[in-house]
Amino acid sequence: MRVRSLGLHTDLALHGWRGRVHDRHDHLVVTHPDVPAFRGGNLLVFERPPEASDLERWCDLFDRAIGVPPAFPYRAFGWDGLDGEEGDLAPFLAAGFAPEPGVVLAAPRLTPPEHPNREVRLLALDDDAGWAAALEVQARASGRVGEGWYRRLLGGVLGANRRVVEAGHGMWWGAFEGDVQVANLGIFRVGELARYEAVVTDPGWQRRGIASTLLHHAAEHARRVWGSELVLLETEPDGPASGVYERVGLRPIEWRLGLGQARRPPA
Repeated sequence: MRVRSLGLHTDLALHGWRGRVHDRHDHLVVTHPDVPAFRGGNLLVFERPPEASDLERWCDLFDRAIGVPPAFPYRAFGWDGLDGEEGDLAPFLAAGFAPEPGVVLAAPRLTPPEHPNREVRLLALDDDAGWAAALEVQARASGRVGEGWYRRLLGGVLGANRRVVEAGHGMWWGAFEGDVQVANLGIFRVGELARYEAVVTDPGWQRRGIASTLLHHAAEHARRVWGSELVLLETEPDGPASGVYERVGLRPIEWRLGLGQARRPPA
């Protein structure tokens, strides 16, 4: 299946490194067998938006290709597109699906932060302690520290990202105040593109210019070392970090849409 969206193109590269991507001609089957709870990594991606007659077929394809509860307490669909094309969502919404919009931001080179944080040290994670600290930062930032299943999900996805970094496809950067990690992000090389993943700052250290400093540092490294010509990031429209991304020069280039359906609450 040929893909137009740069956001989807870089997504699929990451999915292929972390898990598996199978081409079924008019759709792709994306799986992360080691992280079944990862809804963003176990989904079907179609070449076009849904039509009214697609509901039964798409649900059947998901159940047969990916799985059913209790292992997979959800269904997730995406499709190629540049402008958030919706197709006919009505049958899916009536069946309990919810739209999941995203925006792809990009820039050939990031704008240096107006007020960079010069107190933090920016280091590439390269040992167990650094990765363990990254998980703690992500758990606190999620606001769901006490939910065991969600922490396992974060750990599974971060572990998969670590394997991709150690295979040479990217880097995971941490920002440290003394010996304490207070923020982290991933950045991956996809041809001439660089793709951010999971930009996270500990809630106790937000609004200090750390995220913008880390974003800029990672982008400059990608440009200088990998020769990256464009850096990309996908996020929710008007999300809490939108202002940070805008201030470093990231601008919308694509709007994406997907569908998710919860079939039972996680255990």
